[in-house]
Amino acid sequence: MSKPPTSPGTLFDSFALSPDPVFVTNRFESVIYWNEGAERLLGYTPEEIVGSSCVEKLAGCDAFGNRYCSENCPITQMANRGESVRHFGLRLRSRDGVVLKFDVTILHLAVPPPDLFFLAHILKTAESLDGVPPEPHRSAMIAVRESPDARARKLTTREVEVLGMLAAGRTTPEIAERLHISTLTARNHIQNILDKLELHSKAEAVAFAFQKGLI
Repeated sequence: MSKPPTSPGTLFDSFALSPDPVFVTNRFESVIYWNEGAERLLGYTPEEIVGSSCVEKLAGCDAFGNRYCSENCPITQMANRGESVRHFGLRLRSRDGVVLKFDVTILHLAVPPPDLFFLAHILKTAESLDGVPPEPHRSAMIAVRESPDARARKLTTREVEVLGMLAAGRTTPEIAERLHISTLTARNHIQNILDKLELHSKAEAVAFAFQKGLI
């Protein structure tokens, strides 16, 4: 069996013909490929964005305003652990500053060292927000209330919000500060989440949330 190609120019040729907006990042959260669909939707040309970090250009965040495109991207962390990622909602900033809402599917492309993997982000437009802040709980709470997993349905609105912040890489003190609560209260919310989901760590809770499509 021949070795898979590792050159982005070869490996991603098929994405150039895709009608879907697609961009690809490496394990360092840098954009290494950007197709015409992504250019039409988000405004950046490949020359403008390839080689840049996600946080620098796209400022991706969830429905709660928590940053995903960051040095501690939870998607990259899951890929590093060899975990699969279900589709999820993400808000990205276009070149002209408009915030757009997407349903994102991640395709994990395993390659030999030193790259290890590439992450293809396949975007489906949900709606344009035109800079208007999103309703912070509605979509996440719908996902929780309609979840087939009984453990997820036990979560309160505040616990879903805290779970979203954990997925965005927020520490307990940061969660407390953003919610204007004490660190002890934030810690109690996290422990309640773990108890209700029957899990033992924050990392397991984040993985559960992605796998069940809760955030």
